[in-house]
Amino acid sequence: RKAQLLGFSLAEIAELLALNDGSQCHEAAEIGSRKLETVRAGIAQLRRVEKALVTLVDECCRSTGRVRCPLI
Repeated sequence: RKAQLLGFSLAEIAELLALNDGSQCHEAAEIGSRKLETVRAGIAQLRRVEKALVTLVDECCRSTGRVRCPLI
């Protein structure tokens, strides 16, 4: 459950469980590093979306050009 809360897929959890004897920390760390890269990429994407939305919301009620609201 904890691995699922951290965003690991069932396949990734199965990979980790296969390393259960504790002697393969390097392999487990690689799986964790791949997940971390995925999470960081998602955060970067969310920051880009946030920046775009902040701009659109700030401009939302300004009447300029043909389009009155850039969100519509």
